[in-house]
Amino acid sequence: SIDIATYRISGDLTIAEDDIAYLQAGTSFLFDGEYNFNIYGTLKAIGTEEDSIIFDNYGAEKWRGFTLENVSNQTEFKYVRISGAVKIMFDGGGGMFMANSNPILTHVTISGNTVYGEVGMGGGMHLYNSNPTLTHVTIANNTADDMHGGGMSLSDSNPTLTHVTISGNTANNGGGMFLAYSSPTL
Repeated sequence: SIDIATYRISGDLTIAEDDIAYLQAGTSFLFDGEYNFNIYGTLKAIGTEEDSIIFDNYGAEKWRGFTLENVSNQTEFKYVRISGAVKIMFDGGGGMFMANSNPILTHVTISGNTVYGEVGMGGGMHLYNSNPTLTHVTIANNTADDMHGGGMSLSDSNPTLTHVTISGNTANNGGGMFLAYSSPTL
């Protein structure tokens, strides 16, 4: 369990397989450089309407967003804001990249994130073989620079989106959403 505070992050964060981390309402993680937050275990980031959990930058350097691999629906993001992340890589997902993962996101805002690179996909989030549940989520003002899926990019994924707003995102193909071999429920 992580105490409520504002944390200045100066290195990669990893939740290992079989580990569980609990973040409480009002906690802020401000990344002071190009650092990743990798989840292989379980994250319970449970904020409240009055006290969101914030993931953003500390200074001018941009953090590298979330990477979730083999994460179950035990991982929850509730009343969370994910912003300011930049990824320059093959997988994509400026704010959040999921591979073989099915987390639950409720009352989450994913905004102002960017992905660059030859095949960068999903400025806000990129899903690969993942089926998360998104409810009351806003995906706004993200960029897939010269690529696919400004807001979301889905590859072999079938997420469920309920009361999700996707707006103001930019990309060459699929400014809001780019689908490849995917059947989301909207």
